Amino acid sequence: MLITNKNKLLKYLFLYRSIFFKFISFKTSLKDDESLLIIKALNIKSRKKRIYFVINKLCDCIDEYYQGKNICGFKHSKCLCHREKNLNYINGCCRKCRYQTNKGCPTKNFACKMFTCSFVKDRYTTIKYEDLSLLKVLTPIQRYVLKIDYFASIDEVTKDINYGPLYSIFSITKRTIKTVFMNKDNS
Repeated sequence: MLITNKNKLLKYLFLYRSIFFKFISFKTSLKDDESLLIIKALNIKSRKKRIYFVINKLCDCIDEYYQGKNICGFKHSKCLCHREKNLNYINGCCRKCRYQTNKGCPTKNFACKMFTCSFVKDRYTTIKYEDLSLLKVLTPIQRYVLKIDYFASIDEVTKDINYGPLYSIFSITKRTIKTVFMNKDNS
């Protein structure tokens, strides 16, 4: 199926990702990167592989948007917010994550990458969900899970989304409880 109009692609995306188009290969004459990524995602027929692809590419888009910008104002591993409030935290908001290292995050997590505190929002133009058309490849429930699934690896988030909302609620709650208790032990 040939897609020639970006507005129609976005308008009918809910239909294109449905079971009715499971065996349809999409092509496009559009040249913009967003449309090409959406078409590529739609052509991945394995649900889990498509979800992984979307998360991976969304994280790449966010990284590219903030590349070369120290939006958190890190100096000596302390963000601007924590320096101004004279707090002894290092690694900013990521300090609670089990994946955090002194070289940054070794995994990709959309929720974490989209989070910005008020200090950042007051100083920079941040990327918004509406700016990421590729998100629309996911269903509304999948997008919701993706937006709230903090402190998890890309594989864990993919699994949460792939197995559905009930599994997600259980899995996210379990990870949150572990994170809270882990941080109490380290305090």
